[in-house]
Amino acid sequence: MGAFVSKPLVTWSYDREGDVLYLSIGEARPAITHGEKNGLLIRTDPLTHEVVGLTILDYEAKFRQLSDYSWIPHELLTSEVAAFLKDHPPMA
Repeated sequence: MGAFVSKPLVTWSYDREGDVLYLSIGEARPAITHGEKNGLLIRTDPLTHEVVGLTILDYEAKFRQLSDYSWIPHELLTSEVAAFLKDHPPMA
């Protein structure tokens, strides 16, 4: 019998007026927001320090235009989030 591996569910919402993209990983839960570089804010669970979401400011105006994400700590991002950022989906 094979092992069952569960992947975190990544959902997103976009505030067009504020140009803010919200990515959530797994179920909604309380979080602490860390840092701000190139408009990226990382939300972590205050108890486990697990990444539970990202907030991206100026998504269409600036962030989506970036071609290099090497400055983002890779250990903080799931493969689903990394793929989303790499695809640069337009929201406007």
